[in-house]
Amino acid sequence: MDILTQFEEKIDRLLDRIQSVEAENSRLREELEAEKVQKQEVLGRIDNLLKKIQEAAI
Repeated sequence: MDILTQFEEKIDRLLDRIQSVEAENSRLREELEAEKVQKQEVLGRIDNLLKKIQEAAI
């Protein structure tokens, strides 16, 4: 195997790794966004419960 072939293979592996990392990054961003939405929903429900408690205490 000559040096040029080795270089081509290494470049191919690096490009494959870049694609893999980009796909993982995209998946993690989607997961993060879903977690943010879920957190906002939970915070909204907690706020509603706190308001109910305050109203009942009056």
